Amino acid sequence: MQQGVRRRFDHKLFIRPHYFSHDHRFKGPPPFSKRPLIGPGKKQAKQQDVFYRLGVDPLQEASNDVLMSSFVTEMGKIKHRAETGLTTKSQRRLGKAIRRAKMMGVIPVLSSARLPWN
Repeated sequence: MQQGVRRRFDHKLFIRPHYFSHDHRFKGPPPFSKRPLIGPGKKQAKQQDVFYRLGVDPLQEASNDVLMSSFVTEMGKIKHRAETGLTTKSQRRLGKAIRRAKMMGVIPVLSSARLPWN
């Protein structure tokens, strides 16, 4: 006797009528779903991105504490791309610039800088 050809049913098992339908018995793989957007689209990000529009490299601005602290939360974490609205390339370079600024001591590591006018 081959295994898997015939399925035995338990007398206590409840069987729904749609279990015998062709669609239920021969299900295809689930459809692929699109990944949720992590930030703005490419076109929208190019319009919003300050670094892209001004032609400024975030790595060159690593020593600018006012600029770097505006992209950091109160707890000292880098804001994600959905909040900043930057392009993917600028967001990566900004993250590198913020990490450099923290290592150089330009901005605090664990909390955002308390500026007198904020």
